[in-house]
Amino acid sequence: MILSDHAKQAMLDDDVEESEVRQCLEHGKLTTQGFVKGEPRYVKTCELKGRKIVVVYTLNCDEVRVITVYAIWSKKWRN
Repeated sequence: MILSDHAKQAMLDDDVEESEVRQCLEHGKLTTQGFVKGEPRYVKTCELKGRKIVVVYTLNCDEVRVITVYAIWSKKWRN
């Protein structure tokens, strides 16, 4: 797994650990698949530690490159 500089900063900003990103990639639900400038992009989500973690990534020869990561807080996940 390769983390882009943007993903690393986003993880710091939202207090998301690399282990949480890995867990989301391995066990999260694929919610979106699309293309940006001809490159396929994927979005996986999972609920961890009272929040929804969202990981946007690409695949290149079986190598995952994480574009960005963010956490969504909701009353639903806090209860």
